[in-house]
This record gives sequence, C-alpha cells and structure tokens, in this order.
Amino acid sequence: MTESSEPRLPKNVVIAFDGSEHAKHAVKFYAEKLHMPGDHVFLVYSVEVSDVIQQAPFSMDPEVFKELVQKEVKRIQEELIEFAKYLRSMKLEGTVKSTHAQKPGEGILSIAKEVNASLIITGSRGQSKLRRTFLGSVSDYVMHHAPVPVLVCRKEN
Repeated sequence: MTESSEPRLPKNVVIAFDGSEHAKHAVKFYAEKLHMPGDHVFLVYSVEVSDVIQQAPFSMDPEVFKELVQKEVKRIQEELIEFAKYLRSMKLEGTVKSTHAQKPGEGILSIAKEVNASLIITGSRGQSKLRRTFLGSVSDYVMHHAPVPVLVCRKEN
C-alpha cells in the first residue's frame, strides 16, 4: 500500500462531555491516541431538560419559574468554564458548547451536524445490557443515529 502525498485535512471532532471520569477518559484517549495537529475539538455538554423545569406545574408562579431557569443557566455557565479549563489542561485546541435537549444524544448529534464533525467520541459507563435496554444510554443513542463514525471509549477498571 502506498501513502498518499496529499496532506491530511484538519478534522472537527465532537467529544460528548459532562465532566464525569468516563468523559475525561474519552478526552484523554483522544488526546493521546488520535489527535492530529490542526484538529479542532468541540467538547459538547448536552444538558437534559431539567426535571425540575420539565415537571413544573403549569400554575407555577412565573417568578419562581424564572428563578429556577436562572439558577440552571448559572450552573451550566460555571460547568462550561470548568470544561474549558480541562480542555486547555489537555493541550487541545477547541471550543466548549452546550445545548439543551430532551435526550442528551439528540443534543450531541445536533452540535455534530452544526460543526460538520467528522468523528464523535463518547465515554461509556459500562452499563449492563438490561440497564441499557430499559434506561437507554447516550453512547447507544449516538452510535445508532450518528451520520459519522462514533468512537465509544470505555474506561478500564
């Protein structure tokens, strides 16, 4: 097999990230094994619509609802700052993005489409097949619905 003389084009890589050890392992795996100069990483924090907000009664006082939303926004902003610090600590060029979705997998795929990702990486908690069947998993959803290759990084125990 001969090597192509054409230079490799930089890629946009989406890494699903929630700050968990499994997500950090996925970033570390990418940084150590796959990253190439010029690649741009998008750490994507897909926030599931909060149970508090989603289940709020329709008769809830608008001011109380507004306060709940403001607290959620502040919490997410603080997490995004920490995620950006983590990205820099891994010496990766990238962007931290967040999105709200009914299912985190939907949000990840939405951002992947928006940034024209050529690869999506997720961590895996190693749920049992039975648990995944009843509760679903973000990595399963992404694998089965993504229009681009997906790498699921399972952390060794």
